[in-house]
Amino acid sequence: MSVYNVFYTDKPLPAGTVPDFQFTLPLNFATKEDALSNAFKLIYSGAIVWKIEGPDGFYLDREGVESAYRLFQSK
Repeated sequence: MSVYNVFYTDKPLPAGTVPDFQFTLPLNFATKEDALSNAFKLIYSGAIVWKIEGPDGFYLDREGVESAYRLFQSK
């Protein structure tokens, strides 16, 4: 079964700091749409989504997730 992992924190890091992914909270979703939808909800509530990883090499870094969120908001 394919799993999409959303890695997030609810506390910001100082500028220029790269997160230690051992301390991020992962959430697992069955579809890319569910992962993105829930990542957007996390961002809306003030959390920081650091990355989304999925099957077949799917990967979105923080900038990619935030860009997709801005596109979603503009619709």
